[in-house]
Amino acid sequence: MAREIGTRAQIALLLYSTLNVVLFTAGVYVVMLSPTLNAYAGFWLAGIVAASVIVTAPIAWGLAPRLNADYWRKKMLANPSPLASAPTREF
Repeated sequence: MAREIGTRAQIALLLYSTLNVVLFTAGVYVVMLSPTLNAYAGFWLAGIVAASVIVTAPIAWGLAPRLNADYWRKKMLANPSPLASAPTREF
């Protein structure tokens, strides 16, 4: 169990910086393209920095197991492909 959490934490840390950049950039676009928010851009950008740092952590933690190879291997073994039992052609 501890090994799974350690692997999940490592994947989440790798994913954190990428997601943080994406969320921050999306927030900056919203502020800069909206005339009403652009008037107080300094205030809104500070809020976007804080929000992106806080919101990114749970998103990265939630996505980390899906990026682990064990997750997909177990999922594929639990639900075999319908083509696996299909008849084959012999040559």
